[in-house]
Amino acid sequence: MVTHANKRASAARELSGTNLSRAGDYNQRVVLQAIRAAGTATRGEVAAVTGLTQQSIINISRRLIADGLVVEAGRIASTRGQPATRLTINADGAYAIGLNIDRDHMTFVIMDLGGRVRERIYLDRHFALPSDVLDFLKTNLDLIFADRRFARRRLLGVGLAIPDRLGEVEVTGRPAAYDQWSTVDIARLVATQLQVPVFAENDATSAAIGESQFGLGHSHKTFVYTLISAGLGCGLIINGQPYTGSVTRAGEIGNIPIASPDGSKSTLWDAVSLYALYGELAAHGFTVSHPDELNADDDAMTPAIDAWVDKAARYMAGPFLAITYLLSPDMHFIGGQLPVFIAEKLCARLNAMFQTDRNRFAMAWFRTASTSVDAAAMGAASLVFQNRLLPTPDALKNQSSLGQLG
Repeated sequence: MVTHANKRASAARELSGTNLSRAGDYNQRVVLQAIRAAGTATRGEVAAVTGLTQQSIINISRRLIADGLVVEAGRIASTRGQPATRLTINADGAYAIGLNIDRDHMTFVIMDLGGRVRERIYLDRHFALPSDVLDFLKTNLDLIFADRRFARRRLLGVGLAIPDRLGEVEVTGRPAAYDQWSTVDIARLVATQLQVPVFAENDATSAAIGESQFGLGHSHKTFVYTLISAGLGCGLIINGQPYTGSVTRAGEIGNIPIASPDGSKSTLWDAVSLYALYGELAAHGFTVSHPDELNADDDAMTPAIDAWVDKAARYMAGPFLAITYLLSPDMHFIGGQLPVFIAEKLCARLNAMFQTDRNRFAMAWFRTASTSVDAAAMGAASLVFQNRLLPTPDALKNQSSLGQLG
């Protein structure tokens, strides 16, 4: 049995600072994350977790309080000496914007330092151009800051979650002007217009980060997040850290070639995406252009939806069996704009298909992501905190132990 003290010692080994004076900024990040992960913690508890000296913690906590990032949250009675003061995050001390841009929608969130989404705006918009994105962002920010619910000076930056090759992939209904996405640097445009730092990441990786920090992925160090929206991609979390590859983008499963029944050249994306689902529904006589038009109680559509689920699972089986054997993840999550009830059907179908292999080998299960629709936008907002205030992911390997301090 692991005792509470042993868990703290383990956490200290995993989330460690340095006492070198020139590393003060890094130490401040580590201390801030220790308090954030714990909920509340005394200075002594933070020192035990980080390995920093008590005096270092005192100095750093003073700076964090002066900066408005941390507040004192009462005292703990003690049998010896002065009662210890507990520290906690000031959720209003900093904000980050997360913006998910895709071929069929834009999702905008404002997240506070505590990790809570304070504002969410969703726009159903097919093939929005870069100018549309800038207008959407600026208009909503002006409205939000006008009512003084959020202090503009506390905005740390913007995180963008955007599919790779957004303007290059041919999809049904794509206008010629959409080619703009192949040459525009949207991160630079946003940074210039808003005058704040901007951090961009692939949407599937952002979704995996969102699931890791705010969803069921928090309990799994290594998992695969499959984002099914207008497109298809995988976000990889390996040993608690996002993995994006080097030579090319890791997780680009949508580009995997598949054999179509008619013998034409196709990719997995052509079979597994919202557009592929809409195409299957059209073949059955249903015109659908938005996920909200799909209803679990619509018996008329059920056969068409089930037909797509069966096809999608068959095409996914080979690539995902390879992913499972190569990475040995703890879990496969399926999320994105795909309605949850359809994602549940797809997970059930894949689990049934892999049951024989699972009986012979220890294999991860498929399940729906808990952050689903907003995962990419939430992950994008997290990128801002990660880059501006918090330590790198390799310093956060045991957040579950940290959380038990409070």
